[in-house]
Amino acid sequence: MPLPTNFPHGVASYGIPMVPGVGLPTQGKVYHVKPGTGSDGNSGLDANHALATLTKAQSLATANQNDIVLLYAQSNTAANTTDYQSVTLDWAKDLVHLIGVCAPSPVSQRARIAQLSTATGVSPLFKVSADGCIIANISIFHGVADATSDICCTVTGTRNYFENVHFAGMGDTSKTQSVAGAASLKIDGGAENLFRHCVIGLDTATRDADGTEILFDTAATRNVFEDCYITSYIDAAGFASVTVADATGIDRYQIFKNCLFSTDSVNKGTTQTQVFSIPAIVQGKIILMNSYYTTDGASGSGVWDNTGRGIIWNNSVAAAAAGAGGEMTKL
Repeated sequence: MPLPTNFPHGVASYGIPMVPGVGLPTQGKVYHVKPGTGSDGNSGLDANHALATLTKAQSLATANQNDIVLLYAQSNTAANTTDYQSVTLDWAKDLVHLIGVCAPSPVSQRARIAQLSTATGVSPLFKVSADGCIIANISIFHGVADATSDICCTVTGTRNYFENVHFAGMGDTSKTQSVAGAASLKIDGGAENLFRHCVIGLDTATRDADGTEILFDTAATRNVFEDCYITSYIDAAGFASVTVADATGIDRYQIFKNCLFSTDSVNKGTTQTQVFSIPAIVQGKIILMNSYYTTDGASGSGVWDNTGRGIIWNNSVAAAAAGAGGEMTKL
């Protein structure tokens, strides 16, 4: 019987270690995190001596060396595979990558970050202030009965790459977190970030008119979303899936390519008024490339932007009315 294959020190190609999960070479170290069984007293340098927290792993990592932090799923139970936070987890070191070790399912991956249920005022739950990081195959769940814990993830850094990440904000089922300024993902001055195959929002907790799934602020610039699913469960027609905070909330462009914006509601009773909430702005545009939306309600028809600001550019086939083009056909 052959022995199982084991690479306790990783895999190298031409002497260069490879980044697990993404197939890239790295000159850095690999740190292993197992929230269920790890200990922050360990070295974290192999799976048998894993750390318990991402905070400890990041403190050990070296910026600009392409160090990798692996977050392990250890079961299908959230409690055994989640790194719980009582304060904001700020991913602050450039070129330090975070990869979830779990099935690459798109929703609620078991390599998971969440807020401790007894903590309050944790906003954002996860912050990416670093530049040049790969963050992949994890879920970030923000669901507590606390109105001051209102932002799930904030990105202020530049040139980061997010793949197969679920940004699940406002997850408290009592709608306590659905307040003005709340968001699943806030890009606050962040620039030139790429979000690929991500899910933003959730449909297990109802939103009222306050909050949004994606919030752009402080001249967010040249961010691109590819093959992303923006989802909400609403009971107020005024809930917008994407919001630009103010006149200078975006700059240059935000691109949504092959994305689906979808809202559901109780008994299909609520039609979303508009997908984007856009103020009178002085800079930037939003480009929709082969992207679509769906909404509930008797009419089954909302619009991209009912204010007609002229900020959205859309290549979907339809006339050029304020919100025309992009609604999927209701059969």
